[in-house]
Amino acid sequence: MADDDKKYKVLRRPSELSIKLTGDSQAEILSNAGSALFDLLVDPTTVEAEESIFLEVEGTDSDELMANWIRELLYAYQANGYVLKEFHVQETGNYFVRAEAKGEKSDPDRHEEREDVGAVAGRLCRLGKMGDQWTAQVGFEF
Repeated sequence: MADDDKKYKVLRRPSELSIKLTGDSQAEILSNAGSALFDLLVDPTTVEAEESIFLEVEGTDSDELMANWIRELLYAYQANGYVLKEFHVQETGNYFVRAEAKGEKSDPDRHEEREDVGAVAGRLCRLGKMGDQWTAQVGFEF
């Protein structure tokens, strides 16, 4: 995907990194958020969509839903060793998402880490709809 086609923008500060996202639906913006996260972590062209993992995530509000979605994806990477490249949101509601993510187990010979993303900064996570456009922000601490 060319940089101009990306549905997100990365903002860097000394102790944190943020991603600003857009999408035409809640499902699309959650999918875009997954793609943006893994674009930061590894080169997606080196990842094969060989395995599926299924995710169900909830939040008490839309901002927490976004934070928890990214936390779950980051956990799949950090704790379970998955690198993911496709995100198929199957069902969304105000405060939940059910999705399938495809990728593979990390291979250090092929999946060089681009960013050392620490934790999701919940206070920096936003998800909402403005007119016909969905927007979101996800923040990370190093």
